[in-house]
Amino acid sequence: MKYKFLFLIILIPSLHAQSTTKVICELEGTYSITYEDVTKNYLSEGIELFRNLAVQTQQSIFLLQKAKSNFAEEFWQKDPITVTQYWEINKKDDTMVKLNYIFEPSPTWINPEAKWVENNTDKGIEILTTMLPDEIHPVFTDFKVDLYRVSNSINWYTGKGRIDADIWLKKTDGTKNKNPKVEIQASGKCGPQKRKF
Repeated sequence: MKYKFLFLIILIPSLHAQSTTKVICELEGTYSITYEDVTKNYLSEGIELFRNLAVQTQQSIFLLQKAKSNFAEEFWQKDPITVTQYWEINKKDDTMVKLNYIFEPSPTWINPEAKWVENNTDKGIEILTTMLPDEIHPVFTDFKVDLYRVSNSINWYTGKGRIDADIWLKKTDGTKNKNPKVEIQASGKCGPQKRKF
């Protein structure tokens, strides 16, 4: 009886390894931050649509992009960033088993405990991570969320990965011009995950 139990312990990891595909994506892009505030106009009102997680349409994403372009270019501090995504994907139904991603340099505004949903299409997978407006940021407790959206995606046909993030926080005490607005955009190629060393 002991031997059967031992055999099962050895067999389970090998079955799991055969049922998944491991993919690595190496992305390059920019990490941008500004502390400017959006002036009250139709654009700032329009991003209220985006903040409502139930209404993330192409129109609300367009309005968010317009609101970000409302800041003069010199207000954004832009730095290069590299992101490595480690995907583990179920071979049977193309769903995500696991996703880890590493930033260099690491932006501290990312919340690893934020809730996520998986959107599957014929073209690939998107993992959308969100926080609700006015949630307290778990790393920076003197900030609450104005807008939090991180999208990691992989495309089956182009073999490319992507990350897009918009993280807008505001001080819990209502202080103006100290509220960080972070944008991360990076893309790159994906391939089978293999050890090189």
